[in-house]
Amino acid sequence: MKKEFEEKMTEILIGEAVTDLLDANAAISWTALLDRLRAGLDKETDEHRIRAGLRAIDEVRREMQVRASEKAIGTESDIRPARGKMH
Repeated sequence: MKKEFEEKMTEILIGEAVTDLLDANAAISWTALLDRLRAGLDKETDEHRIRAGLRAIDEVRREMQVRASEKAIGTESDIRPARGKMH
């Protein structure tokens, strides 16, 4: 039950951060989301929300790393050896 509460709170904080970005007409990006979560964490006093904020930051960082890895793999597979003329 505790894990479910923590996961739900994490999702809520991510949702609040995205809503804040939308309300500010800011560009939505992983970096902007991470910055907004950090800013919210600086103002937070509730222990449960602090833990959820830290967890949300970790989740966003992991997602950013996964995306960067996928992009790097995609870029490598796009590189093909140069072909010489066949005639």
